Amino acid sequence: MLPSVLITISFGALIVVAWYVVFLHFNRHRSRRVLHWLESAVHEHGEINDVEWVSSSHFRARLRLPGCGFQHPSIEARLAPRELPVRWALWKWRGRKETFVFEANLACPPRHGLEIGRTRYTGLTRRWMRNKDAWPTCSAASLFISTQPEWEPEISSRMSTVVAARELDFLTVSFRTRSPHFSVTFSVHETLAHSGGELVIFDSLRELAEGSPTSRM
Repeated sequence: MLPSVLITISFGALIVVAWYVVFLHFNRHRSRRVLHWLESAVHEHGEINDVEWVSSSHFRARLRLPGCGFQHPSIEARLAPRELPVRWALWKWRGRKETFVFEANLACPPRHGLEIGRTRYTGLTRRWMRNKDAWPTCSAASLFISTQPEWEPEISSRMSTVVAARELDFLTVSFRTRSPHFSVTFSVHETLAHSGGELVIFDSLRELAEGSPTSRM
């Protein structure tokens, strides 16, 4: 009985170690690919000053973007922690995405804070349908929900800027009165899959920053 238990434990530990080694290598390769993509995106606007590795799936890059009007900009990449089975399972169960988080200060801090969240919903009449790609699609009007007691017309224009910003999948856009004044979270998958995404990402971020209540970059 005892030998079989030890064999089972040893076999399970071997599987866990093998999983960790394989996916650690995979995550390092993917992180380097994401960092290389980021270097290509930054090249036209500035440079990466420093890269801080938190883990194989999480790094933070400090940027220098003299032509974009951002002060102390940085971008953080959070990829799926595939090397740790339990954390990866929780990640998938919670429906989390691999994300970039861009943060910077603005020359003119916003007068008040504003956070815009973006959610997309899609649906079909049946759960399983053949030839889904052949079905026509249509876009519904944007629905804005605000916690402000009184609606401010300029909020609508800022939200519309987020929705229309270069077709990149921005998940949240935040303006704060304290540092960092400007923060944007967007999908790694959607951004890397976007044709020419590395060419337009910082132009898109600049367009979003121009929606600050007081910033005129």
